Order: sequence, then structure tokens, then C-alpha cells
Amino acid sequence: TTIRNGLNNSSYHAALTNSHQTSDNDETDEADETDETDEKDETDEQWGEPILHKIQNARLKLTQASHYTKTLATQALIFIHHTDSHDSDDDDADLTFDPYSGRRRKKQPTRSKISSFLNLVSTFLYMTNYYIVAPTSGLYAARLGSTEALSGIIIGMTPWAALVSSILYSWWANHSYKSALIFASACSLIGNVLYALALPCNSLTMVIIARLLNGFGGARAINRRYIADVFTSHERTAASVAFVTAGALGMAVGPGVAAIVGYLDIPENTYWTEETAPGYIMFVAWTVFFVSAILFFKEPQKLTALPPSSSSVNQNNSHDTMEMQPLLSNTSNGNSFKQTSTPKTRVSRLALSFTAFFSNIPVMTTLFIYFILKLALECILSSAPSITAYYFHWNTTASGTFLAILGILIFPANLVLAKVSRRYSDRYLIIVTLLMLIAGTFGILFYGSDSTTYSMTQYVTFAVFIFLSTNMLEGVNMSLLSKTIPKSWARGTFNSGLLATEAGTLGRAMGDVVISATALAGFDKMLNLTFAPLAFVSIVITIVTWKVYEYLVPVDQDDED
Repeated sequence: TTIRNGLNNSSYHAALTNSHQTSDNDETDEADETDETDEKDETDEQWGEPILHKIQNARLKLTQASHYTKTLATQALIFIHHTDSHDSDDDDADLTFDPYSGRRRKKQPTRSKISSFLNLVSTFLYMTNYYIVAPTSGLYAARLGSTEALSGIIIGMTPWAALVSSILYSWWANHSYKSALIFASACSLIGNVLYALALPCNSLTMVIIARLLNGFGGARAINRRYIADVFTSHERTAASVAFVTAGALGMAVGPGVAAIVGYLDIPENTYWTEETAPGYIMFVAWTVFFVSAILFFKEPQKLTALPPSSSSVNQNNSHDTMEMQPLLSNTSNGNSFKQTSTPKTRVSRLALSFTAFFSNIPVMTTLFIYFILKLALECILSSAPSITAYYFHWNTTASGTFLAILGILIFPANLVLAKVSRRYSDRYLIIVTLLMLIAGTFGILFYGSDSTTYSMTQYVTFAVFIFLSTNMLEGVNMSLLSKTIPKSWARGTFNSGLLATEAGTLGRAMGDVVISATALAGFDKMLNLTFAPLAFVSIVITIVTWKVYEYLVPVDQDDED
């Protein structure tokens, strides 16, 4: 019995031990499986989270780039359609009618790359030609026996001529691009020859005529029209960005070239001086462009967007063709409605168009703001050589370098604007940038009595502040204008893009007049006489903008008239 009891106890303990071992093994297996699962989840998280972060970062960068691109594109003043890319009318603009099949098809590119490149080179050379004389125009007038105060008049002859040439080129672009570009480049070519030879001839009149011809060489109306007519809606934004970039580079390169000429130690003679060098340099550049336009620019083929009459289409496709016909036909068919147009009705339509234009509060406000910001921009750029020479004794090289640096700042300014425009509305940003302009104009003023106490740091800081505020204001203001201007105003010779161009060009021209008028009163008074009235005008336009703040919203896409 004792032995049996001992064996039973041994078996019990052995079974219990085996049970515990089995349980432990099961728990160990479960723990191992849990650990493997956790490790697998951690591995998935380690591999999955970075991929998701990369995707999110890529989407963020793409969104930022898209906003930056749209910010630049709105400054091109190409108002063919609203910014809504899903508009059915915008999609229809990229379709053309195939007379053989009776169906609509996607437009095929009809432009050449070199023609598009020459179109950009044209605007780059014009902006370079515009500002290359800014650092030396006052000295040129002095060497011709006049006063440095005429520097604003010399610079301003170009925008005054551009006011007229823009209308001419807007009409000319309805018929031909190539001949208009060749004529514009020929005007610039001759103008620069006259500008360079004015010193040997001792003629200030030649300088004035030369700058007027440079204004007729400004084919920006043709450049914009080329982009609007040749590029599809999906390509137009990128083309507009390239157009704005080319102009901004020209604004920076022009004074930069003048500064480089000052650095070069080239012996001066009757023909080559620091003042005449811009004429020779731009003459060579325009000659190259003139020859290239003749040889390589190809007139783009204009596609037909309207369908032909039903008789020219195959009967098998008559159903599709009937869908393409206008509801009210103006054909000679006696059963169809005949639209008549008399001089009286045309005058009535024109009167209604002008009434609608001047009663459109958002459009009138943005155009007035555009005029003011271009006025301020021209004042800061054209007055810089004279003001810095009087207060800080800068030479043309220093002032040219300063203006070139200002031109480069356009790109980071638009980058900042692209980021903040994602969070705030256009009208809110307009108010903010106008307040920045007011702060800059008050900050740059001289409040002392001794000119030697005026600080270079004060001038440079607030000059940069004014320049950045005007460029940011231009971006957001054009963005609002593109969203509020009716589509019907984008057609014809006197289209919305031309109106905006004329407003900005008039602002530039008036700014140059202000510079010369204040300089004639004395260089010691030039700074305050230029920017104190500008500060007052900025306050007025800010108050007006605030009064009409509730009207500065994008119009309904359906209410385009």
C-alpha cells in the first residue's frame, strides 16, 4: 500500500509537472506568436508611415507649387476665362470642329516651340530695354546740356508711347503675329541706334524720340494675345508664368547690365560712354531678335471653332451636326432667324458695355488699385538713382546693382504670397498689402532738416518694403480681377487684358512725370515731394477698398455679362 501510494504520488506529480510544462509551452507559443505579430505590425508601421509621410509631403509641395504658379499666372493679364478650370465653356475652347466627321475633336498644337520662345524673348528684351537706362538717364541729360531732373521724362517716354502702341498691337494681333513682332522689334532697333548716337550729335531730342520708339517696340499686347490664342486652357497657366518670369528677369537684367558697364574699365570716347552703352548693347540684342523673328517665327494656324453649314457635312452625321448648329442661325435661309446689325444698334451695345464696365465695382476697384501700385513701383524704381546719388553719393554702378537686386526679389515675394493666399481671401490680402504700402511710404520719408542725417538703412529698408508690397499687391489684385471680370469682356480689340495693361502703363507713365516734376523743385525736396503724396493716395485707395469690401468677391460663373 505504501509503495502503491508512493507510485501514485509520483505519477500525480509527474502529470502535474507535464501539465505545467504543456501550459508553459502553450503560453510561450502564444507569447511568441504575439511578439511575432507585434513585430510584424511594428515592421509594417516602420515601412508604412514613412511612405505616407512622403506622399503627404509630395502632395503639399505640389499644392504649394500650384499656388505659386497660379499667383504668377494671374499677373500676365490674360483674362480669357475664369480660373475655374472645370468650366464647360473653357473646355469647349479647346475643341474644334472636324468638317469631315461632323464631330468635335481636341485641338492639336499648331505652334512651334521656337515661336513660343521668341514670344517670351520679346517681352524680356522690352523690359530690359525699359530699365537699362534708369541708372544713367539723368547723367545723359546732363551731358547733353540739360538737367538731371529730366531722367523721369526720358524713362517715361516709353510707357507713354506704349499706351498708344498697345491699342495698335491689340488690333494687329487679330490679323498677324509675325508682322507685328517684326515691326515692334524694328522700332526698338532704330530707337536704340538713335539713343546711342544722341551724344555725338549732342541732341536731347534724339534721346526723347529714341525712347518713344522703344515704347512702340513694346509688343506685350501681342505676347499676351499669342498666349491666349495659341495655347490651350490647360497649357495657358504655364505659358503665363513663363511670360511673367521673362518680364521680371528683364526688370532685373536691365539695371544689372548698366551696373556691369560701370564696372568695366573701357576707355570712353565720343561714341562709347557709360551713358550711350545701353543703346549699343540693346541694338545688338534687338538685331539678333529681328533676324530670328524673320527666319524662324511661324505664324500659328488659327483653328475654326464654329461648325460649317449642314450642307457641307455628310448626311450620315447629320444628327451630330444639328447639335452643333446655333439655336438662332444668321444664314440666308428664309426660315431661319436673321440677325441684323445697324450702326444705331452697335452704338447702343457699346454704350451698354461702357455702362456695365463703369458700374462693375470689383473691376473698377482692382483697375484703380493696379494704377496706384504701378505708380508707386515706378516712383521707387525711377527715383532711386537720383535720390541715392544726392543722399548717399552712389554712382550708377551702385544704383544699378540695387535696382537689379530689387528685381530679383519679385520671385520670393510671389512665393510668400502663394503660401498666404491659401489661407486668406483676395480682398483681405489686398487690404493688408495696401497697409504695407502705406507703412513703406511713410517710413521712407525724411523727417529731419540736415540731409546728412538721412540713413541709408532707412532708405534701403523701406524702399524694399514698398517694392515687395506693390508686387504682392499686384499678384493678389490681379487674382481678384481675373475672378470678377466677365468672360464677354475678354473678346475683341478693347478686351479686359488691354484695359488692365493700359491702367498699369498709365500708372508707370504718371510715375515718371511725378519724378521729373519733383526733381525740378530740387533734389533735396525730391524724396518727400514724391512719397508724401503717394502715401496720401495710398490711404485714399485703402479707405475706398474698405468701403466696397463686401463687393470684392468672385462673380457667379453663370452671370458673365
